[in-house]
Amino acid sequence: MTEKIQEKLETLKKMVADYKPQLEQDIKELIKGIYIEIASASKALTQAQDELRRIVLEIKSKKISQVDAGRFYAFLKSKTSAELDIATLIDRAWNLIVVEENDEAIKVLNEALNINPKHIRALGLMGLALMNKELYDEAMLYFQKVLIQEPESPFALNNLGFICYKKGIWGEAIEHLSKVTKQTKDRQARLYANYYLGLVYYERGMISDAVRFFEEAIKIGPNLQEAYYYLGMAELKRYEFKKAVEWFERCIKIDESTKYARLAKEELAKIKPITEPEKIMKKNLGKDSQ
Repeated sequence: MTEKIQEKLETLKKMVADYKPQLEQDIKELIKGIYIEIASASKALTQAQDELRRIVLEIKSKKISQVDAGRFYAFLKSKTSAELDIATLIDRAWNLIVVEENDEAIKVLNEALNINPKHIRALGLMGLALMNKELYDEAMLYFQKVLIQEPESPFALNNLGFICYKKGIWGEAIEHLSKVTKQTKDRQARLYANYYLGLVYYERGMISDAVRFFEEAIKIGPNLQEAYYYLGMAELKRYEFKKAVEWFERCIKIDESTKYARLAKEELAKIKPITEPEKIMKKNLGKDSQ
């Protein structure tokens, strides 16, 4: 069952990476189906755990002494119960982060870390929840704890890179993010590492480098709307108005209802007199003649 769930998760990742508005209902249905399967799997695991405990109790009737059996059972219970508790808490915390309930997620993750202070997933999600609240210094501590155990973690490196970008620590941002762009295991992490590097170079006024990284990001994720918007903004800085219009229009085409589509429309309105002077003049002349 775990393999089937993993296959569906991979399918979901691909659908999200290649997101199109017409796929939204299919994505929702797939998410719902995966949640149901995970719930069923959790129930089956709980039943298996209970069965295992019953089998362990039978050891008492064998040659092993009752004292040894009791110790073995206590050891088993301490291991399995803690892991199941953490898995449940982490799943709950992730769902809270997705719906932007970061304060509640932090409370849940504190419970998980009380059980196992070195749990990598719990540490990473705690960093993410704190980062979402713009508590960057606190978030960095948790991502650094992840890197102590897993030095090449794309998740931790990406988020540390983003935090360094937000704090204006350019050198460290580039160092962290560059590591992620070179790895091939996590496609989604590589996508955002390129996008974040584009933001770093854009902020530093190194526009050619920024464009290169934004373009690399959309090669990996063609529906990363914010990358199209910043490509338009980058071309504006190079006075390449026609190219800017193309990127803004492609940004809007992905989904007209988003923040980046709205920003792209605002920029288009500003540069239309430059890119379409004849149309603007004809329109104004028509008004004057009425």
